[in-house]
Amino acid sequence: MQTIIHIGQHKTATTSIQGFLRKNRLELIKRGIYVPDTIAGFDDPSHFVLNVHCLNRDRYSSKKEKLLAEQGEAYIDNLLTNLKSDVGRIYCDALREKCNKVIWSNEGLYLLNSLEEYRRLYDLFHLYSNVQEIVCCFRDVASYRNSYRKQLMKQSILPSDDRDSYRYLEDDSWLFDYPRKKQLLEGVFDKCTYFDYDPDDNVLKFLKVLGIDIAVSEIFRMNVTSKMSKKKKHPFLRLFKN
Repeated sequence: MQTIIHIGQHKTATTSIQGFLRKNRLELIKRGIYVPDTIAGFDDPSHFVLNVHCLNRDRYSSKKEKLLAEQGEAYIDNLLTNLKSDVGRIYCDALREKCNKVIWSNEGLYLLNSLEEYRRLYDLFHLYSNVQEIVCCFRDVASYRNSYRKQLMKQSILPSDDRDSYRYLEDDSWLFDYPRKKQLLEGVFDKCTYFDYDPDDNVLKFLKVLGIDIAVSEIFRMNVTSKMSKKKKHPFLRLFKN
């Protein structure tokens, strides 16, 4: 069984990719690719609970902060038990459907920032996987920082002076140190696949990178910071495995 973990970045059409995977879940299963639905009680196209579990106790994301406010620390502390059980169920379901790949997707996993945190992610799946592959899209630093800053502002999240924070946006932020990010990922996972952001249709680019053969009849636009509509029709496209 191969595990594919899509980790973003933020503002590289991750919400659109997750929406596409959810909408085409049954078609993907026919192709041997399993997309988890409910995990640890959350039915969300973004598997954000992975981020909440993997972050060190003193590190945060907007999702972790929200869960702490709503559920409290005890919930976070007990999350591993629920996660382990659900991960096992999901891989059993994938085998039952005769799938040989499981795809996880969460942009919050880009916010992990140490070998320890990424090993925590790896350990969730290692009992069920022969290969764990990380897939990460990198946007050019200037546009990524600008778009990510706008997204935080949209959520009323203020920048931080804490250099380890996901809200630290200065030039020397670890968020923009792509060589270091790649070094961390390659120090943990069996395979790492990177690709450049395509502002025209990054969903299509994502599918192409993974060699997923599935018909695409529209460009998905979800959670955009501009005034672009959510969906834009375009001529029929088809992807083929390389």
